[in-house]
Amino acid sequence: MDKKVISKIVKASGISADEMVLIHFWGEDADKEIANSFMVAVAEIGATPVLLQQSRSVNRNIFLAVKESCFSEQYFELFTKFDTVLDVFAYRPVILGYEIDKDKFELYRKYMAQLFSKLMNCKRFTQIRIPTAANAEESGLDTQDYIQRMERAYDVDYNAIYEACKEARERLEGVNKVLLRTGENCELSFELTDRVWHIDAGDGDLPCGEIYIAPVEDKTQGTVYFETFYLDDANYKHVILHIKDGLISNSNQPEITAFFEKQPQENRVVCELGFGMNPNVTDLCGYIVLDEKMCDSFHIAVGANNMFGGTNAASDHIDFVGHGTIVL
Repeated sequence: MDKKVISKIVKASGISADEMVLIHFWGEDADKEIANSFMVAVAEIGATPVLLQQSRSVNRNIFLAVKESCFSEQYFELFTKFDTVLDVFAYRPVILGYEIDKDKFELYRKYMAQLFSKLMNCKRFTQIRIPTAANAEESGLDTQDYIQRMERAYDVDYNAIYEACKEARERLEGVNKVLLRTGENCELSFELTDRVWHIDAGDGDLPCGEIYIAPVEDKTQGTVYFETFYLDDANYKHVILHIKDGLISNSNQPEITAFFEKQPQENRVVCELGFGMNPNVTDLCGYIVLDEKMCDSFHIAVGANNMFGGTNAASDHIDFVGHGTIVL
């Protein structure tokens, strides 16, 4: 990953010169230069970088040898001192990737749970997926396609994205109801009373570039059209969803209707309305981390929204991206 892009990402995260910053790096030594570059970029701002590496191979050996007395509360208290966590991963976080005895794996699981309970209380927690072959495998995309798309999405003018998001939020703030028009005759209405628009312009989940809100859970009504609809490792063309009292009720595609009929009610609730703002994401690829940031797109989601101002707790959060026009 280009060092200039890493520097742009670190600046966009909102770190200030007086902060303590943990570079929480998920990767092996072969990729450690990435973590080192983040350390340098943090130091260039005037903040203090500290590295914690989560190597699968090293963690395997540690937790094969670990005792109950290891990793006391005193250890975890160290992580309450950080202002910012940059959670940088060259491969999927938390997954150990090796078979170990059940009792040892339970200690590993407990370690991760205690660690994240401290890290998530820091002032700022930013996740950064590195364009690697391992992350490409998780995305389902061809490796080179994934790397090119991710590098392009990261190499943006973060200030310009923030200003565009801010302008869009100001236009929408205070509006209690919006209408989304898609396809030829589809209209979907959202009730937004007392809900807040959020900006993702570099200080949350990267790549960035969106504004989003949790609509009132039982008030979304109507139909919405998607030219391409990605669901459960498959894609469908010309999909219409029917939504009543905030719940997906059926679709013009039997397979999609069947999928939602199997879900518990909380996983069928329309929980999010968002708009992509990243100019370097220009087409859908089926990888939602990128798709929902596509400029001039909308996305809705079903499932959990209690983490950003809603009231629906659910086991899943699934986004769907399309094109349409919004009417205030």
